[in-house]
Amino acid sequence: GEYNMLQKRHGDGELKWANGDKYVGKFKDGFIEGRGTISFHDGTEYTGQWKTNRFHGEGTRRFNNGNVYTGNYDSGKRQGQGRCYFANGDMYVGDWKDDTIHGFGRYYYNNGHSFEGMFRNGKRNGRGKYQLTDGRVEIYRYVNDSRVGDGVRWSANRKKAWRMNDGKVTKKVSIEEAANIAKRCGPVVEES
Repeated sequence: GEYNMLQKRHGDGELKWANGDKYVGKFKDGFIEGRGTISFHDGTEYTGQWKTNRFHGEGTRRFNNGNVYTGNYDSGKRQGQGRCYFANGDMYVGDWKDDTIHGFGRYYYNNGHSFEGMFRNGKRNGRGKYQLTDGRVEIYRYVNDSRVGDGVRWSANRKKAWRMNDGKVTKKVSIEEAANIAKRCGPVVEES
């Protein structure tokens, strides 16, 4: 590849490691910086923006377990907005922090259900909306991925509602009472 006046890699180039990893892309003052692709010896790869030898900016990472993440990186970690397609057919779109699902997002399960709400350290936390394939919707408060306290379920046409507690229907309620239960589950978006 190209070198600058100080004999440091600069511009377009290629770098191979003894373990079989290979980078093709931009360099700046001796660092991997700009757009490039690294193909790891285990068959995984990253294509995207780099800064001082780390994933930084928009990029796509293909993991050896079959997961594919496309989104923002900061200093080598998934950070900010991103989308992850999981090998099992699930998909997550939303906020990431320190390489973990964290903040507001939407998780689509391979069974057709979906969750929209807050995540903390990879787990559902705070108010969340769970949509079933038949159109029913449940609003709940989550703590460490578990439903806690009262929640509410609406019918697919939103004309009927039921109070729920710890994931089980307890009784039918009016639409007005259902709205009040949902409000008590907390704000739609919380500080992450």
